[in-house]
Amino acid sequence: MMTGKEAREKFRQAIRDAFAKVVRDRRGQLESAAAEIGSTRQALEQYADGSNAGGDVVLMALVRWNLRIGIEEESGSPEERRRWECGVLRAKPRKTETQQPIQLTLPLFQAIEDLGEQNLDVRILRKDAGKIELGVEIAFPKRLA
Repeated sequence: MMTGKEAREKFRQAIRDAFAKVVRDRRGQLESAAAEIGSTRQALEQYADGSNAGGDVVLMALVRWNLRIGIEEESGSPEERRRWECGVLRAKPRKTETQQPIQLTLPLFQAIEDLGEQNLDVRILRKDAGKIELGVEIAFPKRLA
């Protein structure tokens, strides 16, 4: 059975290997690759060479590059070996139901006539020396056709 310390070291090595693969695959584009995860080209190369990347950098790499990091326990028989993987599942975009706008046929003059104090909201937005900025909201009453 693998200890926690051994598992952490294996995950660190797997993360280094993943960064090294990105550095190899994106030679000549390291500036943009680093920008995608909020890092620098130099830092990206250091992560590939063995420096520990911060959790936020690793998380961004998992999300942006769809990385999968995995380790396997090597002790025991092949049937008893265990494998752990981590990555980010990409959610499918939600389909939003489009609602058809409802056309209200209300003559403008009638709508203005129907307004009362309950339909008017006046707020002071900003007070400056010599002036006041107001916000006015008019809520027209809803009518059923």
